[in-house]
Amino acid sequence: MTGSYSAVADDRRSVTFVRFLAAPPERVWAALADPSAWLAPATIDPRVGGAVRIEFDSGDTTTGTVLTWDPPRTLEHEWHHPGEDRSVVRYDLVAVEGGTELTLVHRLLQADQATGYGAGWHAHLDGLAAALAGTPHDWDAVFGEQLPRYRELAR
Repeated sequence: MTGSYSAVADDRRSVTFVRFLAAPPERVWAALADPSAWLAPATIDPRVGGAVRIEFDSGDTTTGTVLTWDPPRTLEHEWHHPGEDRSVVRYDLVAVEGGTELTLVHRLLQADQATGYGAGWHAHLDGLAAALAGTPHDWDAVFGEQLPRYRELAR
């Protein structure tokens, strides 16, 4: 499923995804609370005010603070990535028949970053689904395939 973009008054953007995952909310929550298997090696201190640290293969480290910790429903945290303004990522989980509906919103993105984050989150959420299913995932291939679609959406 493709994500969507929205703009706000100060030329910031939000990227939103709604995905069905064939796993109960408790399993999805566990994967969000420790995203090392699908996002990047990470540590998240499980409490409001806790530290977030995500270490990407590129050598960049994203940091932040947990803003909402409400297992297994909502996780929200700051996203401080080198060279970028502060943004915020929020995951909301709802139990549905056969699994979980996950809504991810990454807000306060700079306009020129929204395209890359759209394709990136698309690829990472595919990776989350693959990790939950125990199947392989090629993030680079999915990102490369999706980037042109997100460039078109951002126009």
